[in-house]
Amino acid sequence: MPTLSRRTILRGAGVALALPLLEAMTPAFARAATTPVPRRFLGICNNLGHLPDKFFPAQDSTGAGYQLSTYLEHLSDHRDGFTVFSGVMHPDVDAGHPADNCFLTAAPHPGNGGFRNTISLDQFAAERLGNQTRFPSLTLGVNVSQGQRSLSWTRGGVLIPSEEKASAVFQRLFITGTKDEVAAQTRRLALGQSIMDTVADQTRTLEKNIGPTGRASIST
Repeated sequence: MPTLSRRTILRGAGVALALPLLEAMTPAFARAATTPVPRRFLGICNNLGHLPDKFFPAQDSTGAGYQLSTYLEHLSDHRDGFTVFSGVMHPDVDAGHPADNCFLTAAPHPGNGGFRNTISLDQFAAERLGNQTRFPSLTLGVNVSQGQRSLSWTRGGVLIPSEEKASAVFQRLFITGTKDEVAAQTRRLALGQSIMDTVADQTRTLEKNIGPTGRASIST
């Protein structure tokens, strides 16, 4: 019996479909359970900033049992999974809001004429961890000035444009296949083909590649 990976099931669908555990999936899940999870880095810049006394724990509250601040209370369920660093800053990064170009680089004086940026921390990490993941890095943004502002910069100090369109990110992540398959699926989505039609098409294809127990599970 052929085995099916999770990505095979989702491939080209453009939707998330909840399915029971099928016989054909078992080998793929078994492999996933023994495969080390790749290390990842996520950097988020909030241009409007935070109120320090609402974010950082009180100075006399240190160690594993520190008292969560007002902002961190929202992450209380995950407190064992994060560490708060204080006193970290870029003293020579000036120029106001456009200084977010240096959020992950710490390159000094971005407002000066002849300024040249340096490699950003995310790209530094991508050079070392990017071969473990499907995409070495993804640079996303909201209300950015295309070609002028970004958090991501190459080792040569070249800006990596941010992707602002959620649809473009979705297409890159989930619409996979050959060039013709991608084009066909994009056309179907653009024409507003219903999700149920897409799922029904994939279900019929899936039923041809799984055993009778799997087909019974889908029917149920």
